[in-house]
Amino acid sequence: MLGFSARGRAVRVAAGLLTTGVFAIGSTLAVAGTALADQNGGATATLGDFLHAGRIDVDGGVAYGGTVALQDGGQQLAVYCIDLHHDTHDGVQYQETGWAQSTLSQNPDRGKIQWILQHSFPVVSAATLAGDIGASGLTDDQAAAATQAAIWHYSDHVDAQPENGTAAQLTAWLEQHAQDTAEPAPSLALSPASVAGRGGLLGPVTVATSGSSVDVSLTGPSGVRLVDAAGKPVTSAVNGEKLYVDVPKGTAAGSAEVDASTTTALPVGRAFKAVDGSSQTMILAGTAPVSVKAAAQARWAPQGPVPAANATQDCKQGGVDITLTNGGDQPWTARVGALTETVAPGATKTVLVKEKEGQKYTITVTGPNFTRTFTGALTCQPTGGSHLPSPTPTPSASSSQPPLAETGASSATPVIAGIGAGLVVVGGAAVFLLRKRRGNHSA
Repeated sequence: MLGFSARGRAVRVAAGLLTTGVFAIGSTLAVAGTALADQNGGATATLGDFLHAGRIDVDGGVAYGGTVALQDGGQQLAVYCIDLHHDTHDGVQYQETGWAQSTLSQNPDRGKIQWILQHSFPVVSAATLAGDIGASGLTDDQAAAATQAAIWHYSDHVDAQPENGTAAQLTAWLEQHAQDTAEPAPSLALSPASVAGRGGLLGPVTVATSGSSVDVSLTGPSGVRLVDAAGKPVTSAVNGEKLYVDVPKGTAAGSAEVDASTTTALPVGRAFKAVDGSSQTMILAGTAPVSVKAAAQARWAPQGPVPAANATQDCKQGGVDITLTNGGDQPWTARVGALTETVAPGATKTVLVKEKEGQKYTITVTGPNFTRTFTGALTCQPTGGSHLPSPTPTPSASSSQPPLAETGASSATPVIAGIGAGLVVVGGAAVFLLRKRRGNHSA
């Protein structure tokens, strides 16, 4: 349910920083480290102010919504809000994520949001959109407000209509024509992020990317190679290609890291969520070519248990799936939080760890010569957020668009530790102001 401030005071409901990274494991057999669940590649960016926006009637209130600027490496991108009921603030760390791990996870209309993004502003110019709807004119601000209203209709199932008549006409056209459209591919990801075995071909590690090709390399002991399914050494890969770490017989116990990088336009429609769960979910609307990286690890030993652990957020079951793999020849007993699990040689076992919506979690997996910690936060529900918006003054009449100020936290919010260096990518956030509509529901 939307919150309204008293007598015309504005409520800021969205904004954000996108920062994420790749966690690199060391090259020894004993493993200890921290990683973000689901994260072995992704995107980061810094939020700016509104690019184009306008006033929108939302369920009896008045919102201010549209595209917001994100900049990284001189590139400017645009984003929209898809999580109307949650707060956000400057300095929040975000990660690129799949729809299944976001507030879109259980939304039957998420494919229609993707269609709107692909067929409306800024992918399609305001002038072209005006022609599509048979209007004599449409400004960028009106097109952005119309697009945001249509997105809120499907992301939060509210009645959202721009106050401008031409913009409202575009909103109705978008909602009428929207149809299910497939989720875009990740900018770059390697899956799984960790594999283990006694030697030989370890893997596969599958490449997922929106780029035309990916540069790949291996950091590890001499003689260990990165190869394709045919066993041939590789230095590049394409979307869907399977990679293997070839460990010759007799190689001492150890580990290696698979690194991947490419330059690609981050796909329109990629979702972003806050790592700590404190902010609303956003979706990319306008993009540009950026550099992205991802990493995965392989571990081996000639005898004994050879463990690996991976984590995937499970919105359907309200928790995190921890997948334990034992590539060795002896049983591996591991502790997953408070649980104890034994994985047979050559077997895989998945353990669901229940977590609270919107709350940051830390899950540690331990075993002989093995420790790995996964952090993150479930952000699966688009309503009922625990972070309430903070009242701010109504924007000045002399300002065409309000600036984006932080809500609920200082702009000096520290960056979460454990993020790998060298990742230069982008994502987004959106912001709007909600105030009590004059003449209605007066206090």
